[in-house]
Amino acid sequence: MVKKYIRSALNKIRYGANAPAFAELIFVDPMQVNHYSFAWKQKDSGRVIGGDWDREENMTEISSRFKYNACIERWKLNKSWEDTGIYEFMLDFILQRNKPVDKCSTLDEILTRYKRLDQLFEHVKSTGKLKTQRELNPRSYNEEGGIFIHIGRQNQVIFGGGGIHRLAIAKVLQLSSIPAQLGVIHPEALSTWKVYKQIPASHLTLTK
Repeated sequence: MVKKYIRSALNKIRYGANAPAFAELIFVDPMQVNHYSFAWKQKDSGRVIGGDWDREENMTEISSRFKYNACIERWKLNKSWEDTGIYEFMLDFILQRNKPVDKCSTLDEILTRYKRLDQLFEHVKSTGKLKTQRELNPRSYNEEGGIFIHIGRQNQVIFGGGGIHRLAIAKVLQLSSIPAQLGVIHPEALSTWKVYKQIPASHLTLTK
């Protein structure tokens, strides 16, 4: 926890009013999130990092990811989870890593997880929004655990790896704005990134 505060404080000294904070809450258009960067992890949230990590040639398309495609097949094409192949995929992944994946270690845990994702899909469909982490748990640190989104040099939003199922839900339902956890920012976007701090009407009841 201390490191989170230190990063935010140091950023404030270095970058002033444009400084990002660890796990800062932002709002993005999910339909604009089409590329995936493997370069940075959750622990890097709030860092300002230059280089070419945000170039299209250094990223992959989200549509190439198995989990994402399984979600599209389930919620857009109405396939069963079993027919998408996600159960076998998860079991193989757990075996390869020799440790839990998405907090799942057994088939029963996988079945429970994807049943809950179906419930989340129906809830978001009925309410028209994804909740922030603080709405889900008032004790959350900023938006830590939210959909992980980097901001590239042209202010483009780039998926960072956390929350792919929730992102897929937002895309299938064509939500106009979703809460996300700030990932890494390219220094060339420091003067423009705060456009993503604008709170949409669906979340105007949020308190800072």
